[in-house]
Amino acid sequence: MTPSAPSFPFPRFLSGLALLVALPTTAVAQQGAPAAAPVSTAPVAAAPALRKPALDRHGMPEKLTGERIRETWFDGRPFTAVGPDGTVYRMVFTPDGKAARVPLAAKKPKPTAGFWRVIAEGYCSRWTGSNREKCFNVRPSEDGSETLVRFGQQMAAKWQRP
Repeated sequence: MTPSAPSFPFPRFLSGLALLVALPTTAVAQQGAPAAAPVSTAPVAAAPALRKPALDRHGMPEKLTGERIRETWFDGRPFTAVGPDGTVYRMVFTPDGKAARVPLAAKKPKPTAGFWRVIAEGYCSRWTGSNREKCFNVRPSEDGSETLVRFGQQMAAKWQRP
């Protein structure tokens, strides 16, 4: 049985976007799965400690350069963005300058397509339905656990890899 195509129109580069909505956040056990392998009694290495980011002259974590943002976030892998109002999105920025986002809490999630470009101290994006480009600066959080996206002095989102 082949999966049916989504019923809403969107650009060809977003053809895999429906998969973003269906990406599992946890592993699901299947019935009839083979028994688990024996548990090892060897000591488990501790997870590496989060590295605190370097601070700028104002005591805030330094902004990521546009190239660092491109390398870290705009590689085509999905990540989670939480807006200041608590809305959670699954986002993908592809290396060719295209972007997609899907709200995860919506009953019928509607994907939005857009475009991005890097600038010296951040990135700019424009989403379908808006003819205005907005530019953002991106900084790691103080403890290094997430990435903070700001529009000027306002918090725009918190990014995390699932």
